[in-house]
Amino acid sequence: MKSKILMSLLALSFAGFTGAASATTIYFNNTECPTCSNGSNVVGNEWSSFGISVSNAYWYTDGRDTFDTMGLSVSPTPGIITLSSVSNGATIDYWVISGHRGVYEAFDSAHVSLGSLAVDASSGDVLGTHSFLGAVASIEWTGSTGYSQISTLTISAVPEPETYAMLLAGLGLLGFAARRRQQNV
Repeated sequence: MKSKILMSLLALSFAGFTGAASATTIYFNNTECPTCSNGSNVVGNEWSSFGISVSNAYWYTDGRDTFDTMGLSVSPTPGIITLSSVSNGATIDYWVISGHRGVYEAFDSAHVSLGSLAVDASSGDVLGTHSFLGAVASIEWTGSTGYSQISTLTISAVPEPETYAMLLAGLGLLGFAARRRQQNV
């Protein structure tokens, strides 16, 4: 009986911890944004249910994007994806159209660069995947209008302080139960 209680407490203490750090992949497709149409500027809140806002970009469909043929393209000013809560790293699928260049850069909440990727597609389309490390709060990308794209974004939530509090409370209950068990023996 006591071991069942201990196992239940252990499971509860880890349940909140594992759920908070799950990854989310945003495909920027028309399922996620049914109001998007090819070449339309994004308003910014189309992907708010995923915890991001987008500015200075437009939505595209293009068969050369071999990831999923849809995504966000940069406008004349830098495209910006702002996360509503900091991510423990971020991964993008990008592509730059032949004859152009693109730069992708991640920033923390103080707008300090966490690293950048410069892509030169002077000799043909360049597609790839790049991961940024650290506490990512936003991603910006630049390039000639319509020639630098982000096809997919994967972000991971950073566990909130409440999650750690639940973990510590669960471990405290386990310690209490173990100590009580020793006293009863």
